[in-house]
Amino acid sequence: MLPFLVYIERVKGNFFMKTLINNLVKEYKNTASYWSGSIFESVTQFSTDYKGKFGEELLYNYIKDNTGISIQWDADFNTSNDDGVYDLFWIDDEGKKVRVEVKTSGRTVANGKPIGWQHENVYFSDKKWDKLIFLDYDANDVIFITIVNYDEVVKNNMIDLSIFGKKGHQRKNEEGKAKVDFSMKSIRNGIDKGISFEYDVNNTSDELLALFLLNRLA
Repeated sequence: MLPFLVYIERVKGNFFMKTLINNLVKEYKNTASYWSGSIFESVTQFSTDYKGKFGEELLYNYIKDNTGISIQWDADFNTSNDDGVYDLFWIDDEGKKVRVEVKTSGRTVANGKPIGWQHENVYFSDKKWDKLIFLDYDANDVIFITIVNYDEVVKNNMIDLSIFGKKGHQRKNEEGKAKVDFSMKSIRNGIDKGISFEYDVNNTSDELLALFLLNRLA
């Protein structure tokens, strides 16, 4: 005869797996329905790398065609730069390279409810970039674009997100690397400070977006 606890665990295991499956199926259905009909619905199905590439190319094309900045994008060839960590760049009037790191995120959904946006692996030590752009999209076809200069979010070689009304957190056991999460409140704080812009894809405000990009990038 099996020991009582082993028997209970085996019985529990049969039903526990079924419960896990049912709960996960429900959660995934809720997540899928959240994005249903959104212009970004297909983007949410991309791999993490392709989501990032999508954001980079979207910004590259928009900035190139609407601001007059001679921006460059090396696509997959910029993954091992020897002069920093960045995705886009241009040479300014003084001959200096301006390096821009881009982080793209769709809104996180848990149990069918939207929470916030998560950005992995933000390198902040040794000034590996000059400007950082967060491109965050939501199911209502709205994009939030946040642009910060290095010295606005890095103080004493530590990540500092006080401009968004929150604390910065370095990755545990990973010096110089942070995970940056935004809530809707964080983004609203960014809009109030003039460092974030809300863009509705279905109600275009291209002149205002172009002006915002020029003010924050040039």
